[in-house]
Amino acid sequence: MKIENKRIVSWSAVILWMLLIFAFSAQPAVESEKVSHGLVAIIIRYIGNLITSAGIDISWLDGIVRKSAHAFLFCVLAVLVANALLTTGVKGLKAFIFAFVVTVLYACSDELHQLFVPGRAGMLSDVAIDSLGAIAGLCLTGAIYWITMHKEINISEKFNTAVLKLNLFKSLRSNS
Repeated sequence: MKIENKRIVSWSAVILWMLLIFAFSAQPAVESEKVSHGLVAIIIRYIGNLITSAGIDISWLDGIVRKSAHAFLFCVLAVLVANALLTTGVKGLKAFIFAFVVTVLYACSDELHQLFVPGRAGMLSDVAIDSLGAIAGLCLTGAIYWITMHKEINISEKFNTAVLKLNLFKSLRSNS
């Protein structure tokens, strides 16, 4: 795929994911609760016995599902933004920092948006959860990025270079 097409696809994915988040946030509280209750029902159907046999109260599951959804949505957004920035030519740490800032700003705007949706509320704790999701996604993406950038470098070459530098440093110190 051509570089320009990769850029278009990358930024299109970012915009589509932002629209998905917007659509979820635009759901009135009643609809949003139905979705999360439906997901909790599926979880209980498959692992409910395991949870109750462990002596864990299932009543907390709805909150965990809702907050996990927040973290997941913004984890994916951060990964998509980082990918789009890297594809656009922003390199290294700068791409990851900018991706984090964009994601947190979108999380803030998402919570602001929810203030205008019936039954919903904007919460700073949700921004914090969204930010943690973004950090998790960026750490994973950063690790993959680092590995792919350094996979061609032979570890023994790095070691030999370090030893040569150390020997050079020692010889310079002994000559002075």
